[in-house]
Amino acid sequence: MAQKNQQNKTAVKASITGFRDSLDKLEVDFRTTPELQPYYIKLAGVAAGAADAEALAGTNQFDKAGRKLLDVVNHLTDALVAMRQNF
Repeated sequence: MAQKNQQNKTAVKASITGFRDSLDKLEVDFRTTPELQPYYIKLAGVAAGAADAEALAGTNQFDKAGRKLLDVVNHLTDALVAMRQNF
């Protein structure tokens, strides 16, 4: 049971790392694509939030990491709403 728990923790940590990597790329895309630049301000900081969650998960603070990821998702939602209002 302990081994399975450790495997699950490792998988969660890897998932958060992959999510952070994707958000890093997304921020770069928004910053460097002229059509997306107006929305960058709404998106800025999501990768940093995911990095915070990654650090929390790295210290086995999974509840706090999950809450931080919820903040990131809310931030992403705000960016999508802003984009939708302009289309």
